[in-house]
Amino acid sequence: MAAWYQQSGLANAAILAAFGQPVSYQQGAGAPFTVIGILDMRTDEQRQPDTVYARLFVALSGFPVPPDHGDEVTIDGALYTVFEVLNDPAGGCWLSIREKT
Repeated sequence: MAAWYQQSGLANAAILAAFGQPVSYQQGAGAPFTVIGILDMRTDEQRQPDTVYARLFVALSGFPVPPDHGDEVTIDGALYTVFEVLNDPAGGCWLSIREKT
């Protein structure tokens, strides 16, 4: 099974390199830093009027501390808050985010 996770991790890295974009990430009161992520605007999250929901795929290796609820992400000038973190065993992570208004 270890080989599967290793191959999946390599696939994650290749996908992020091909399709990722730099985003600004801030954890708590710490200084913002840049990570590479893939933005997916298609979500199954419950929608509310005037709020944008999305998901962001990132590699956990790009974080000094694992991502958490309440962290903030700036993508193309829009500010989002992380409300759910779903890690995969190959070192990838889906962040459910909603736009801060």
